[in-house]
Amino acid sequence: MKFQCWRNIVGRIHSVGQVFISKEQLHIELTNYVIARGFNWKYLKNDSVRLTVRCYVDVCPWRLHASVVREGPEFAIKSLNTIHSCGCDIMSDGHPRTSKKWVVNVVKGKLVDKPTYRASEMMRDIRRDYGISIPYHQAWWGKEVAVSSLYGDFRTSYHMLNWYSERALQSNLGSVLSLEVDPETQRFQRFFICFQASAYGFEVGCRPMLFLDGTHIKQHRVQGVILAASALNGNNVLFTVAYSITDSETYDNWALLSDRRIAFLSDRGKGLKEAIPDIFPNEHHGYCFQHIMQNFNDQCARRYAAPFKKLLRKILQRIAYAVTEQEYQDAMMATELNSADAKEWVLRNDVDHWSHACFPGQRFASSNTQAICCITFFHSCSYSWALHLL
Repeated sequence: MKFQCWRNIVGRIHSVGQVFISKEQLHIELTNYVIARGFNWKYLKNDSVRLTVRCYVDVCPWRLHASVVREGPEFAIKSLNTIHSCGCDIMSDGHPRTSKKWVVNVVKGKLVDKPTYRASEMMRDIRRDYGISIPYHQAWWGKEVAVSSLYGDFRTSYHMLNWYSERALQSNLGSVLSLEVDPETQRFQRFFICFQASAYGFEVGCRPMLFLDGTHIKQHRVQGVILAASALNGNNVLFTVAYSITDSETYDNWALLSDRRIAFLSDRGKGLKEAIPDIFPNEHHGYCFQHIMQNFNDQCARRYAAPFKKLLRKILQRIAYAVTEQEYQDAMMATELNSADAKEWVLRNDVDHWSHACFPGQRFASSNTQAICCITFFHSCSYSWALHLL
């Protein structure tokens, strides 16, 4: 089936006298032309000063001849016969000229405008623009090569982190940037970043409470975790204080610096439950109620029928949001009357860390870390492509 979109592509090769900036550019446009028109060519002459091709079907008169302009590197079309007599408008689903290099040239410009351009989107756009289908693995590898040619190899970009740290510290006095590698293998372990402006903004303009959360980097083959510490300012807007790119979410990778009395709120992620009381023994650590509710559903409430399960969840919410001792005791009594197992689960899961009435610190009406997920997701997307820009 022919698509209207290919007409713009075909128009890039149109007449005698047309000039291209190089022979390579002529070859790229010629490849796009024959793919869009649905035929192939064979070389008659191909050297540094001339290029002559004709239709792969011997009886077809289509032919193009181009040569270098003066001493180059420009090439100009000297003769062109655009007439086909081989039924070129009958297109197959694929084309022999759709190499990985061709895919790279087609998608490179789009990757500049849209770094998150997916292989499946590439397949769809090529099908729309050229009327052909390419396999997923070809689109995926084409994207990998295009990203590498645009931004360099993301593996070697890790070597630029030392340079980035030095320049960031020179231009942001008072900031804390710490790059750590494995002493034996020299492999990347963690990179902690806290700009002085962010630390100052937290001290003077935010509530003394930090939301801690992490998210996995999934945008490319170098896996890792973004760990972020954020606060709420006077307008109730999230404010990133510090973040760290690490190899995994562990005890050693959770480290923040502050001499201010702070309440922490986290999802009890790997290493957090142990790290916070060790590093900040005098501070209070609250648990995200959203994660508490998920654990309650998975570990306790799932054994019951839906109506009773809904009742237990409502009682658990009463426990979490109780602000006085009496409200807390009433909610615990309701839990015991309905399910002794549910009460035992509540007491076993550190209720003093997620119930307002029991929490010894100040939570400022904050109960979960759901909002912070958007911050860590933003950092994961930014870091995934910042690696290529270093």
